[in-house]
Amino acid sequence: MKAQLLKIPLQVDQSFRIKTDIAKKFYNQWHYHPEIELVLIVEGSGTALIGDGIINIKSGDVLLIGANLPHMFRSDVEQGDEQLITESLTIHFLPEIFETFLALPENEAIVKLLKKAFVGISVLGETKKKITELMQAISYVYKTMRLISLLEILSVIANSEETKLISNKAIKLYANKQDEARLNRIYQYTLNNFARKITLAEIANVIHMVPHSFCRYFKSRTKKRYSLFLLEVRVSHACKLLTESDYSIAVIAYESGFMNASNFNRHFKLITNKTPFEYKKQFQSVNS
Repeated sequence: MKAQLLKIPLQVDQSFRIKTDIAKKFYNQWHYHPEIELVLIVEGSGTALIGDGIINIKSGDVLLIGANLPHMFRSDVEQGDEQLITESLTIHFLPEIFETFLALPENEAIVKLLKKAFVGISVLGETKKKITELMQAISYVYKTMRLISLLEILSVIANSEETKLISNKAIKLYANKQDEARLNRIYQYTLNNFARKITLAEIANVIHMVPHSFCRYFKSRTKKRYSLFLLEVRVSHACKLLTESDYSIAVIAYESGFMNASNFNRHFKLITNKTPFEYKKQFQSVNS
């Protein structure tokens, strides 16, 4: 999938970058870069599109995004409340900075981790807590200790079973600048309007295409139908409401863009292999 190539600046005395971003919203453009990205969501919540995966993000989440894997983040609140902010701590590093070192047999687990990162990894459980501590500490060490700290972070993730893959497959990049703008418009429009009915003619018009051409275009770039993408966005939002609110199933269905509860139940199970009730019950059981 084509995305904007983002250039990551480096200081002359550094081999990788550590950066804190505080803003009213996350960087919401579909983009990629040759650097591997390790990001800690310090403050804020929203939706992340990573490769062909869609996940909800919130404060405390840790994500590992592989080199050249297209992604974007969208804040829950893009406009309105001036008091709301987002904060993220991000480490960007090129895969080759440890190339010779990682060839050593002792580092096999880290090599496997970086290969898995090509589809994106979400860090979970106690490992997420440990990585949060290490990422917050790395900002205060310098020179060789920075490299050692980064290797420690990667080693902890690599040797943990508390991880989950985000995307189903690596995404092919296209060199067409027009694709970048088109896909950004499609994604932004969908994320802003999924709670109501979006017709095929309407979304096609966003990039000035007729419906038939739009369907072929979207599937050729994303390897999935637009109707499935829209469904995944709606179910992702429903998952968020099921775990973070006391709304009834009927209200959650309506807020997520489904016409009725039976339609909601059927499509929710199609995506998650669980009914909304089963999903909420499992979440409550794990967290208790």
